Amino acid sequence: MDFNKKVVAIFTVAILATSSWSCKKIIDEVPEDKLDITNAYRNVADADAAVIGLYGQFLSLQKTYILQNELRADLVDVTANADPYLKQLANHTTTKDNPYIDPRPYYKVILNCNDILKNFKIMADNFRMSVDDYNKHYADVGALRSWIYLQLGIQYGSIPYITEPIENVDDIKNLSTYPRIPFDQLLTRLIDFTEKLPYKEVYAYPSGNPLVITIDGNNTQKIFICKPFVLGDLYLWNNNYVKAAENYHKIMNVENDNTNINFAYDAYKIGYYLNSAYNDQSVRYGRSQDESTLLYDQGWKTMFSSPNTGNVWNMEFLWGIPYSSSFKPGNPMIEFCSPLYGKYLIKPSNAAIDNWNEQRQYNGIPYDARGRLSYETTTSGPAITKLTDNLIPISNLNKGGKWGIYRAALLHLRMSEAANRDGKGKLGWAFLNIGIANTFYVGTRTAAGAAAPVSFEEINTMASPYSYPFNFDARFNGDYRSAWYRNTGIRNRAGVTALNVSFQTDVIGLEGKLIDEAALELAFEGNRWPDLLRIARRQNNPAFLAERVYQKLLKDGDPNAAAARAKLMNPDNWYLPFEWK
Repeated sequence: MDFNKKVVAIFTVAILATSSWSCKKIIDEVPEDKLDITNAYRNVADADAAVIGLYGQFLSLQKTYILQNELRADLVDVTANADPYLKQLANHTTTKDNPYIDPRPYYKVILNCNDILKNFKIMADNFRMSVDDYNKHYADVGALRSWIYLQLGIQYGSIPYITEPIENVDDIKNLSTYPRIPFDQLLTRLIDFTEKLPYKEVYAYPSGNPLVITIDGNNTQKIFICKPFVLGDLYLWNNNYVKAAENYHKIMNVENDNTNINFAYDAYKIGYYLNSAYNDQSVRYGRSQDESTLLYDQGWKTMFSSPNTGNVWNMEFLWGIPYSSSFKPGNPMIEFCSPLYGKYLIKPSNAAIDNWNEQRQYNGIPYDARGRLSYETTTSGPAITKLTDNLIPISNLNKGGKWGIYRAALLHLRMSEAANRDGKGKLGWAFLNIGIANTFYVGTRTAAGAAAPVSFEEINTMASPYSYPFNFDARFNGDYRSAWYRNTGIRNRAGVTALNVSFQTDVIGLEGKLIDEAALELAFEGNRWPDLLRIARRQNNPAFLAERVYQKLLKDGDPNAAAARAKLMNPDNWYLPFEWK
């Protein structure tokens, strides 16, 4: 078997045919004998195989990630089919024996990361891989470990921070006895480690690298974690807004010099629709004011249903991993979300639906169509579709889909949050609402995309007036087009009306609106609990989190609503019990 075929085979088994969900203890899966690294880590092809296998293992965390981050927050609730443990997660009555709070799945991947990092160092020291290969592989695995540790901090608060391999089975059994560090200290350590990674580019492996191939119509480049995004998020959690913005800026501008102008003007820039498959992420209708003509097979929804080689996917997503329709178990969220092909255990909350219904579109339709494109009404009740969308409709034989983790809308909301906190509220408002040019332009035109400006001074106002990392150039004058001239803003892309300009100078008010927008744009994707927790911590305002969870439970008729609110008013109760059984 030649190398390319070997890589395809490994990817197919490790990434597309991941192991099914299990409560099996990690200690049950530890081999009795130590791994002979002389056979497992001989050359860079073996290093590639280790990375691919790691991501296959990582993919098993999606259920834990989605359930913990969405059910604990305000946009997802349980159905009548849910077991008591899911109900506990949703209304904050979680008991220590709840299998959905088990931290071991996270640590299973972390311990594998630690082993791989150690052996990559041995390979480099013994000249079994080049310095360049070592830098890329080591940084990829290291950043993935940092991301997992961030999730552990978000969920559990104080946790064991283990960075060395554990080879003794008894030591693994006793991980519960390891000292734990608080979340703030964890953030400092993660920033220090991740900053020192030897390779921190947007794409883990450049085109042409053997790890960047196409399998079953899926390009593997974006399977691997985007390191500046991890760093940006770590700094944002640590309230270092300039450093967060520097990392987000790097991603937002990574394709500016691409000779393919579609990438240069559209990739990660939230652009307006120009009759091109590269910028077809807008909410669109066949007829402007006819809600029955909402496009499901074009526009915003296709970000979640298109293949990983699709233009829409390439313009929006930075990190995502596909499930194969050809291998078991397939997309695990089908079991939780689908009334027809799953068990229908979770659903959109009434609060989430109300969020969309309270918006108004520019065309006069009195709700946000992103809701219609994220869930559907069935005879069983409202069903989440965003997590199960696929180019080929799901069926008993097709359980495909993808786990989309980082995308442009999330990136823009995070940059907006950092800009707002650094005193650049107008820039944050621009990314949220109508885009750079439309927000900053001062002149005689009715809109930034209309006829050319009449003066040089006017065109220069179509750029943010701030220094790096808050500088974004959206100037456009006839044949002259800067990289950001198509930027249109998240709400504008969704066709919903802009917020009042008074929020440009209201730091706390705009911060709340950014989190409200995340509920509309990013619902069900696994960001909700972290968003609520981050702002509640920063503002020292437990009600920011507690009130939203209370409203979900109240609207869904949960008798524990008031008790949950009272519990969450104490920050000590924001975190799950760390139980190692």
